[in-house]
Amino acid sequence: MLLDPYTVNVLVAVTALAAGVMYLLETLLRRESRAGQIWVISYLCGILTVIAYLIWKSVDDPLMPIAIGNGALVGTVGCLWLGCLRHNGRRLMVPSLLVGATALLAVAAVFLEGRPAGDWAGSAVLFGSVAVYAILGAVESRRGRSGGTPETMGMTIVLAIVGLYYGARCSVFVVEGPESDLFLTWFNSSITGTLTIVLLIVALVTTTSLRNNAVVFGDGNNELTLSGDGVLTGRSFTVMVQRIVEVDREDGRTLGVIALRADDLPQIGIAFGSSEQEGVFALCRQSLRRYAPATAPVGELGPTGFVLAVDAASPSDVRRIASRIQRRMLDDLAERGTAVIPVIGVGVALADTYGQDARALIRAAFDAAGRAATSLDASVMIAD
Repeated sequence: MLLDPYTVNVLVAVTALAAGVMYLLETLLRRESRAGQIWVISYLCGILTVIAYLIWKSVDDPLMPIAIGNGALVGTVGCLWLGCLRHNGRRLMVPSLLVGATALLAVAAVFLEGRPAGDWAGSAVLFGSVAVYAILGAVESRRGRSGGTPETMGMTIVLAIVGLYYGARCSVFVVEGPESDLFLTWFNSSITGTLTIVLLIVALVTTTSLRNNAVVFGDGNNELTLSGDGVLTGRSFTVMVQRIVEVDREDGRTLGVIALRADDLPQIGIAFGSSEQEGVFALCRQSLRRYAPATAPVGELGPTGFVLAVDAASPSDVRRIASRIQRRMLDDLAERGTAVIPVIGVGVALADTYGQDARALIRAAFDAAGRAATSLDASVMIAD
């Protein structure tokens, strides 16, 4: 026996509130990774969704709560996708604008269709948007850093099911209508509510696990974010290097920043597909962690590079470390049997030259790596 829509909404509301409150309480008790902060927004949107839909069932003019609920639901699934993007270190400007615009479109569609559409106003836009963002989230959860984490498999499966379900629901809604037997049997509110509850539970478990894999410590502008495999974000690496250069070193010791760039990775993605591009990038990341000195901090350097800081006896030792890492990284790529091996440009900048300015030090190493990638004379370029 199927539950009535109001009872289903109440059950979804209780689940969403419980999941959201648990996640928000943990947010207050510990500092969040950037992906975790976006997932917090997703849970807040989920809470707003269920509150709006509960109000919808108890008022005479339902257009406003339906519009708010539809927009918030798009934001819920869209922010799940954005969190996966951020966890993989991807840029969010365009995707964030896209999610915001789609949520506004879902709100506008309700008022455009108006009262003649009744409770189903704006549903086609809502169903289609949720389907698209759920599929995008499922795909992103299997890519990059998230794809290497077994905990994400549950989210991948559930988001894929949600995407396929809402895609089919949208098609049936448009072709057959909401009063058809097919829609009422397989795409009614009871089935949708059950699927939503499962999504919320799995999302809570997965996002909590992924967030806990990123260690955040410090406070304010000095906080450091370290991924599960020991790689700092670009901003955190800058903070770390700034602290290191300000510490007095023993006489004769030198601090060097080594940057590695694979600027032709995007071309590899165009020619051989994004999976090949991500596989090459992930292998470069693993090789760097494997061959870098154990005490050397390692950070991401944009979408195609990495950077590390080493304390060595002399500038020549820094260069030898850089050459060894480059050589072994290329060996790993050759053993993997990649479709094409990228050019790895390596640049070195020394604190003896650039003083106690971490940003200038990192920028100089990055620029030197770019020159090394196009140079026929040197595989490792020293910034001067």
